[in-house]
Amino acid sequence: MDSKSVRHYLSLLQMDPAYPATSIDCEICDSNNKLTLLSCVQGPHDSQVELPVMGCRQCGHIYQSYRFSGQFYQDYYDKFYRLNLFGDSEPEKSFFLDQIKRGDYLYKSLAAWLPEKGQLIDVGCSAGGLMIPFAKRGWRVKGNDPDVAYAHYGKTLGLNIDTVSAEEMETDEPADLIIINGSLEHVYDVNKVLEKCRLMASEQGLLLIEGRALGHGMQQGYLTHNHRRFLTPQSIELLMIKHGWTPFLTTEEPLCGPTRPGAVFVLARATQVDDTAFETLCATGRDRLEQVYRPWFDAVVNA
Repeated sequence: MDSKSVRHYLSLLQMDPAYPATSIDCEICDSNNKLTLLSCVQGPHDSQVELPVMGCRQCGHIYQSYRFSGQFYQDYYDKFYRLNLFGDSEPEKSFFLDQIKRGDYLYKSLAAWLPEKGQLIDVGCSAGGLMIPFAKRGWRVKGNDPDVAYAHYGKTLGLNIDTVSAEEMETDEPADLIIINGSLEHVYDVNKVLEKCRLMASEQGLLLIEGRALGHGMQQGYLTHNHRRFLTPQSIELLMIKHGWTPFLTTEEPLCGPTRPGAVFVLARATQVDDTAFETLCATGRDRLEQVYRPWFDAVVNA
């Protein structure tokens, strides 16, 4: 991604052209053995932007080849993300009501593994509606999100939301359940976020991660610039194992209801790092990349 492409992309976002972008290796296994799956993705206003999507030949992780500075992501999600995506920086009531419905679906989907009451942390909670069904059932709930307007919306309704990035969230409250619904594909430093989640996990604590960017993109026939990585079941499991979690449920069943198609969910329990399981899953991930995902990318490129 040359400087001209960077400036073009930032101009489409109506952001300062001075943010730097650097090429990165795989965020999961640190390998620099990668292949280009797409050279361009869909940017703002249906434009094509040069943000190459790579596939790691070592573990199968799919991610944007270039990373902007941390300040870029802070500014983007604080000031530009919702405006570019929805045309409005304030959440609509229908959006918040859908969050509540998805939270109710989620509680019922996870009920078999949940304690009667506990502490929920919603990482990247947006307006926080997913937490309400848990709070109504006696859970203590807390969320965080860098989007000032959406976090403020939830705060005005009495929800406990910190307006910070996931990398800067506090870890002083032991969590019985941590949920990251879609937002892990947006964060600047995915490893730091998972490290913080493990630090705040209670004994036998649970972590649920939803990945949606790739599955939904495959349904639409294109990928968008908003996602820094495109999580597969294997890449979610690898991130969990790397940071001390044991996945025990991986499913494409809509645990949060029908309004967000294309999602995959992985539920894990806090444990110890398992290097053997990590290496075994790397082999599965790279096989899936070659056998399942690469043919789809090839079809998109040749369409």
